[in-house]
Amino acid sequence: MSLLKASLDAIQQKAKERTVKTQTIEYDLETLVKKIKKGIIKLNPDYQRNHRWSDEYSSRLIESLVLNIPIPIIYISQDVDVDDEVEEEAARYSVIDGQQRLTAIYNYFEAKYSLKGLEVLSELNGASYKDLPPFLTRRLEERTIRCLRIDSTVDTQVKFDIFERLNSGSVKLEAQELRNATCRGPFKDLIKELAKNEHFVKAANLTAKSKRLEKMEDEELVLRYFAISYQDGYKDYKGQFKRFLTLKMEEFNKLGVSELKKMKANFVSSMKNIDEHFGDKPFAKYRLQAGKAIPQEMSSFNAAVFDAVSYYFSRVKEIKPGSHKKFVKLFSDASFFDSVEGSVNDVSKIHVRIQKTLGALS
Repeated sequence: MSLLKASLDAIQQKAKERTVKTQTIEYDLETLVKKIKKGIIKLNPDYQRNHRWSDEYSSRLIESLVLNIPIPIIYISQDVDVDDEVEEEAARYSVIDGQQRLTAIYNYFEAKYSLKGLEVLSELNGASYKDLPPFLTRRLEERTIRCLRIDSTVDTQVKFDIFERLNSGSVKLEAQELRNATCRGPFKDLIKELAKNEHFVKAANLTAKSKRLEKMEDEELVLRYFAISYQDGYKDYKGQFKRFLTLKMEEFNKLGVSELKKMKANFVSSMKNIDEHFGDKPFAKYRLQAGKAIPQEMSSFNAAVFDAVSYYFSRVKEIKPGSHKKFVKLFSDASFFDSVEGSVNDVSKIHVRIQKTLGALS
């Protein structure tokens, strides 16, 4: 019997579980904007920060809509069944693919920018929505966009996979941006709060103007901290780190209030201790060269070093004097250095850098 035939039942079961139910629907722009404004269709609550399109690029979309040029389909997720009663401000739909387009449309209808850089309809450059003549306003309001609505029963991980596969915009969304749109719950709210912790921001060198914030790297680092440290989560990791983080975020969203409070206290304490005891660049990567007493800084921040240091501080209750110097010396250990170099999310490398750090500092 071939391997394929032997796996037939498993393939059929997986195909059944992963089949996505969809419905195609067309909305006119006026209706879409109203639904977004009322919160029925939810753009990422922090998406204003991450909206990547310039006013000029957004203007080109508006021009295309006026000219009735076809634009790609919008994918939305039905998060709440139409018959279910929810709080008035609760969203029923979230955007899986097309967030940049909908944000550009919504912002224009709300007069948040004026058209610029148009070539075909150059006469409209400088015109905000309220400046448009009535016939163009009607044309925009009545222009329809095709949306593919994904059924509410699709679980979070499948939704994330769909989001990732459809993430085909001119500016690719990062993994944490995808999680932010698909993994809803109290832990997601906690991530946002902790990402602003002053000690964490300082230790991770996340300045207000940092490009890393645009990609939500701050929030992903908070998730990474808990995924690796909470209940020794790194021991659960078997590969595919991006998927591992998504599953952990989904898992943490199901935790109760008291447990989340403990996690918050642990993170705040760890980051305070790191800030106070591990210098200005606690997550820097170094190279120790033979014959040279001063280590060479290779980068001011390294995510793999963050894993090792933050895991140690999540466990330790008393920081011993000289701990930072001992840690920096670890970079002369070939196996430790290799664990923070190259494919750092290999299962073995995560174990090595954590165990080496514990051994050196305990």
